[in-house]
Amino acid sequence: MSEFEDNLHRRLEQAERAVCLAVERQDDYGAEVHRADLANLRRLAGEHGVAVTRPEEG
Repeated sequence: MSEFEDNLHRRLEQAERAVCLAVERQDDYGAEVHRADLANLRRLAGEHGVAVTRPEEG
């Protein structure tokens, strides 16, 4: 796995955790911001052929 893929996977995990944390804190705005970041990272992964999993979001 390349450094790009490693970094992308790490950023995806961070964004997923941020969404979960915002949902737990009932921070609707924060959750939407992190979901948008997650969507952008998934788009970037798709554009570069990097496989990603899509866990359930809160």
